Formats: sequence, C-alpha cells, structure tokens
Amino acid sequence: FFDGFLYWANWGAPQLALRFPHGILPADLIDGYDLDDFVTFTKYPDFDIFNIHFGEMEGPDEWIEYDLGSLVTIRDELMEGDLRALYIVWLASQRMSEGYDEEEDEEDGDEGEEEEISVPPVPHTFGTLSEAQEALAELLQVPEELLVAAARHSKASVSSTVDDFAAWVKLLPPDRQNDYLVRLAHNEPGLSRLFVKELRELSQDKTTAMPPTGEHVTYARLLAESKAVKVQLEREQREQEQAARLRHLQDIRDQQDDYWHQVDLAVMRGTGTGYDEALRLLIELREAADQFKEMQEFQGRFRAWVQPHLRRPAFIKRLQDRKFTLPEA
Repeated sequence: FFDGFLYWANWGAPQLALRFPHGILPADLIDGYDLDDFVTFTKYPDFDIFNIHFGEMEGPDEWIEYDLGSLVTIRDELMEGDLRALYIVWLASQRMSEGYDEEEDEEDGDEGEEEEISVPPVPHTFGTLSEAQEALAELLQVPEELLVAAARHSKASVSSTVDDFAAWVKLLPPDRQNDYLVRLAHNEPGLSRLFVKELRELSQDKTTAMPPTGEHVTYARLLAESKAVKVQLEREQREQEQAARLRHLQDIRDQQDDYWHQVDLAVMRGTGTGYDEALRLLIELREAADQFKEMQEFQGRFRAWVQPHLRRPAFIKRLQDRKFTLPEA
C-alpha cells in the first residue's frame, strides 16, 4: 500500500522498491540491462513493482542513515521516461558482478563460449544527476569517478516539441475517450500519466516520447576510463583543499590581532579545554606566519606574549609538545 520502500540489512545490503500504476512504465523497462540478479519488475493487475535488491553488498566503512525521502522522486523520474536511475543500478550491478565473473572464469577455465554481454545506452544528461539519482548512487556505492566516466559519453538533453494534447486527443476513438473520463471520475491513480503516454504514442511526433538512443559503452571501458578520472578528481580535490587552506591562512594573517585576542581569552580560562583552544589558535598563527615568510615577527610576538604564562605547566607542556620555542624562565 506504499509507493516506496527502503530497507538495508545490518551488513549494509540495500533494497529499494517502488510501486507504479499498472502500465505506466514500459513492459520491457529492464530488457537489455542484464539485471536478473539485482532487479525485478513485476506486473500485477492494478500496479507494477520495481524492486532493486543488492543482497550481498557490504555496507560502506562508515554507517550512513539513508532516507527514503531522498530517493522516492526516482519514481516520478522513471514515469517521465528518465532512465538515469536505471543506468546507475546497472553500473552498481556490474561492480558487483565483477567479482562473480572472476570466480567463474577461474572455475570454468577455457570451457564453453563467451556469453554475450548486454550493454545499455548511456542516458542523456547523465552528467547532471538529480539529487535523488545522486542519493541512489551513494546507496549502491557507485564511485564518483565511474559516474564521471559514464557522463563523458552522455549527450546533452534533447529538445522536444510542445505537446499538442488538444490535437492529439482527437486521435483517440470516442469509446477510448469515454473510458478515460469514467476512470477519471473514479480517481484512478496515475491516470494522467497513462493518458499522456497514450497520446504521445498516438502522435505523429514520436521523438517526444522516444529520444535518440545514447552511446553504448562497455563496463570494462568505463572502468578503465574511471581510473584516470579518479586521478584527476583526487588532484582537483587536493588543489581545492590547498586553495581553501591558503585563503584561510590569509584570513588569519589579515585578522591576526583578533586571533591573538582569542588566544588570550582561551588561556586565561585556565582549563584544559581553554589551553587546547589557545594551542590550536597559536598553531594556526604560526602556520600563517610560515606561509607568508613572517616567522621572525611571529616568534618575537609569541615570546613577548608567552612570558606571563610560563608558570602554567599544563599549557607550557602543550606548547613544548608542538615544538614552540619558549624563552628561558
């Protein structure tokens, strides 16, 4: 009786199930994705269930509290024909299958013929995932570098013509029009989307419902490309962290009088937490001075400042442990 269901086992295996009005999704939705071990699409008289279950997936190193609310809009996206979530599931399934395939290859040796692998097309606009799709990628542990590698094979969004429903509804036979009106009166769930789907299929402009197929890229190629992407992402991350650190040190330099005042307030509290706070601020002041070649000025100011505090053994011990040069008592 729910449109969405999320569960993950205590070892981290996730399961996400979504319910749809019967017939709103194409019957061949998961054909060509080779998802038999991970996804089922079951059709019932009144509704259909799209069930994602990675039963043997182990949880991430850090426990994450997943929220169905961050994922449930995938349901609307699929009903609108957006298959990016399905492609994310395929990427996750390929990562899981990698280990299985290696074990089977060792057991089978050279016997038998190679099984043909189904490769789905990369969806349009895969480089700009929705928040729900990003949450799904996190849930299924699809690494960022693999998403980026796939996105490089994705085409931009396809512009579509305006839906001319007023003209298309006339293409429906009268009995079909009456059928929709009766079902509308009974408040049938999902009727609007079913109606639009049928009108688009009846229209002459098939591109409205069927955009051009994207590029088919094997998982092996995506995996190889993702390794270079990972190196690039890590380099960019380091550069961003270094730039952020430099901006922070510049702020300390520009506001060093305020920092010294905060050091005073912290050390005068005379508590362990106060000493720890004072030490942290002094370390940042020293790092800023080192960055901008002003260590001589820092040392002079530090020696003058610390003189009244030499009789605080707990604080002095902290300074000595962090290699601060202290004046002789």
